[in-house]
Amino acid sequence: MSLLCVGVKKAKLDGPQEKFNTYVTLKVQNVKSTTIAVRGNLPCWEQDFMFEINRLDLGLTVEMWNKGLIWDTMVGTVWIPLSSIRQSNEEGPGEWLTLDSQVIMADSEICGTKDPTLHLVLLDTRFELPL
Repeated sequence: MSLLCVGVKKAKLDGPQEKFNTYVTLKVQNVKSTTIAVRGNLPCWEQDFMFEINRLDLGLTVEMWNKGLIWDTMVGTVWIPLSSIRQSNEEGPGEWLTLDSQVIMADSEICGTKDPTLHLVLLDTRFELPL
């Protein structure tokens, strides 16, 4: 069992600031967590999440959504293979990731993303080292 720590820091969104009221969802192993919604094209969340992971062959799905009056629309998504996430007990500066507009599916599981957007999200992902 591994402890995955994900820090959702901030984003740089392409478009006028009044167009955005965004939040981020994180999905891994049928568990979903969501940030609060933040207005503007430079949203800052600084929210940390932890997940217990027992399958390192899966991935972390990150989705950014724009809150609407009736329904929310997806801004972009990125899929991070768990095997690529560093192991550390220290928070890092994070990594700017480009959000894509499409997911790639295989056997009804997400296995990647494609078609980059002009939107970026800053995430700090790491596995806690065992004591």
